[in-house]
Amino acid sequence: MTAAPPETTPLDEHTWARLADQVGDWAQARGVVLRDAIWLLPFTALLPQARRAFARRGGWAPRIETVATLAPQLGPRAPAAAEAMAGDTVTRRLQVAAQLRGVDQGGWARRDPAGFAWAVAAVVDTADEWQQALAAQPPSGRAAWVATAQARLAGGTGPGDQERSLAGYALAWAARSIAVQPPASDALYEARPSAWIGLRAGGTVPLVQAVLDEAAARGVPVLWLDQDPPPERLFEAAATLPPPQEHLADDAEGEARAAAVEVLDALRRHEQGAVALIAQDREAVRRVRALLERAAVEVVDDTGWRVATTRAGARAMALLRAARALSRPSAGAEDLWLAWLKDDPAFASQAEELRVLEALWRGRRLSPARRDQAQAFWERAQSRLAPLREPARRPLAEWLSALAALWLDDPASAAAWRDDPAGRAVLAAWRLEAPWNQGAGWPALAAATRFTLDELISWADEALSEASVVPDHPPQARVVITPLARAMLRPFVAAVLPGADEQRLGGHEPGVDLIGPALRRALGLPGVAEAAEREALAFIQALRLPNLCLVRRRAEGSEPLGPSPLLQRLVLARGGQALPVSTLAPPCRAWAVQPVAEPAVMASGARWPDSLSASAVDAWRDCPYRFFAQRLLGLASDDELDRLAEKRDYGDWLHAVLLRFHEQRAAGARLDDDRALLRRCAQEVAPDGRLAEGEMLPYLASFDRLCEPYLAWLQARDQAGWRWTAGEIDRQRPAPALGAMGLHGRLDRLDSGPGGAVQVIDYKTGRADELKRRAKGLEDTQLAFYAALAVADGATVGAAYLALDERDGPRWIEHADVLADAERLLGELAAEFDRARAGEPLRALGRGQACEYCDMRGLCRRDHWAAPPDTAAEAVTDSGGDE
Repeated sequence: MTAAPPETTPLDEHTWARLADQVGDWAQARGVVLRDAIWLLPFTALLPQARRAFARRGGWAPRIETVATLAPQLGPRAPAAAEAMAGDTVTRRLQVAAQLRGVDQGGWARRDPAGFAWAVAAVVDTADEWQQALAAQPPSGRAAWVATAQARLAGGTGPGDQERSLAGYALAWAARSIAVQPPASDALYEARPSAWIGLRAGGTVPLVQAVLDEAAARGVPVLWLDQDPPPERLFEAAATLPPPQEHLADDAEGEARAAAVEVLDALRRHEQGAVALIAQDREAVRRVRALLERAAVEVVDDTGWRVATTRAGARAMALLRAARALSRPSAGAEDLWLAWLKDDPAFASQAEELRVLEALWRGRRLSPARRDQAQAFWERAQSRLAPLREPARRPLAEWLSALAALWLDDPASAAAWRDDPAGRAVLAAWRLEAPWNQGAGWPALAAATRFTLDELISWADEALSEASVVPDHPPQARVVITPLARAMLRPFVAAVLPGADEQRLGGHEPGVDLIGPALRRALGLPGVAEAAEREALAFIQALRLPNLCLVRRRAEGSEPLGPSPLLQRLVLARGGQALPVSTLAPPCRAWAVQPVAEPAVMASGARWPDSLSASAVDAWRDCPYRFFAQRLLGLASDDELDRLAEKRDYGDWLHAVLLRFHEQRAAGARLDDDRALLRRCAQEVAPDGRLAEGEMLPYLASFDRLCEPYLAWLQARDQAGWRWTAGEIDRQRPAPALGAMGLHGRLDRLDSGPGGAVQVIDYKTGRADELKRRAKGLEDTQLAFYAALAVADGATVGAAYLALDERDGPRWIEHADVLADAERLLGELAAEFDRARAGEPLRALGRGQACEYCDMRGLCRRDHWAAPPDTAAEAVTDSGGDE
């Protein structure tokens, strides 16, 4: 076995050429036929560099591979066995859980669910480590190695018995699995190349070390190319490299901005070549990526995306959470249902029905027809979730069959999942179709595993969190996100490493370990110290990259953060000489101080609505800018779906009760009959189902006080010759005075009276005094507008408010001469609209009570306006007086 002297020099365009020359010179000196030799690299991203170096050198080149690329070429893999460990972590956990429940008859899982879940995860992690250790052993020596490990595990008693028992169980499972299904890498031990060449960078790969040692023992020429510094002087060798730049930020957001600025600067300095964004802190890298994409910089990610963070993953989980909310409705269930409905391909063609349903859930008043439309749509939507309605418990195979039927039976829905890489990853992670659901042992495992809906959701979320999808890499992308251990020896022109602080770089904390440090040392298994050494080697390899910038934050919230221990070791190796430090200097601009004036927009080119409602007219009269924002721009704020009961909810319920009462009331009914019918209608009309039980009780209590006075008023009205005609009427009509615009709205009630007269009645639960003050001339927009809507129903039209919530009974508040006021209102509106279309600006008034509660206050920036001159003068006078 030959070892080339270690090299710790800055990476440049000649590094791989020197490595290729070393291989060629060694082969020539040893008489090795280079075309029959195999050069194993640590990971696949290095293959193009090595192959390109030999192509430039000329002559024969060795076979350049990694373990992952070479093993499948040396022979077919052994067929999958049901008792072998599954290839993914989530399925392994199902296997372990089933086995542990079988041993303990499920008692542990019922008695201590959290402890059982911890044991399952610990066994899976430990079995994976045992399997990797066994794969690195020559097949002939595995049995002896397993016997030694089992003997050491069985040797102790006392504290830690359970952990040793679980570790022994994991070892037996890994040994049994590797016996019935040998790893594909076993073919490397059988390969007979003319020579083996290994590259050590960032530490040794145990399997490669074992294969090359076994080959050397047989007399096969072996060359090790060492790119790591000697273990005894790691940072002394690194101290000779050019020092990296250190960039300090105040917090996480500042760190992300600083890293993004460094990447953009590197792209400006280098017109060609890739810049590495090293993903030591994934959260910080996500922020940096968002900032780079905002700057139109394309980014590729070597590690891919977790499927749980993709839109397809979110859509899949939204369906399951919506099903749970349907089985057990709770506060905020509508949010979950809307998240599912808005993203499910099955409802893509029903946007209008979905919009009406959302309006209903947000408490907006809808006509009976629109309510029926929303309810019918919701019933159809619920039927789609019917296969997922929760029984007590059912096999996982049945849950997944129901999901597959929902998504894949419909061709359009199936195409939406299969044509999207992330969608295919969801189908694979949940094993919803072949070939993923046909692996050895999976059908039996899925049939034996029984889940509640909550357990299914936990399993599904875990499966998506473990799976990843690597998007296509656009060739023009010049920023590459890569882990620290995969950045070494790659031809980057610059590198940026955010997260170089004491928590994220070099701050190792021991995790769950069933094996224990003593047994690790005895068996030669890597532990915390070895993991720390590998990270240090990867960091030193990163120091070889050109133009490395280390970015870190000074604090995590209120907790100060120091530099990484690896950074401190580098400074000590440099004799205490600090690294060059910079901070982000945000660009500064000189702005002239200018007062903020009331906005005034031009609406001459805007698309005006086809018809106006009473609320639109109110918005225009309150503030033209508010009308512009709400009606011409279409801006509006949505009510919270999860909210408390309000007076408006009581008013909506009371409207529905009175509508039902009058629809069922017989002409000339007696008072006793009216009383019985009204109370029955109140029982039949349920309050808004989105409100928690009992929230409406304070409001409903006032209904008993309302009944008798209202019925007495109604009997008197009957005697006067007035009759209820219709209620909750959606009405539209043209308005010639407004040109192309018409009128639309909903009338609470229409009554007919003597001589064909018609009265528009608007129910109110507010204060009668305020209503009486409003119902004077054009101060009152609403009744005049409703009269204009109803004028086609009779020559004589009146309009009045009926204040229902008064202690002494309903108060009749009539708008005198309402038709004349309606005609005048429409005429003045037409003149104002004409001026606005001609170019008169729509100003924000910023005065009165309407401004205090306006949803558009932030848009017009009312709180930032300069004070009017008279207000400023008063403020100066008051200030002087105080002094």
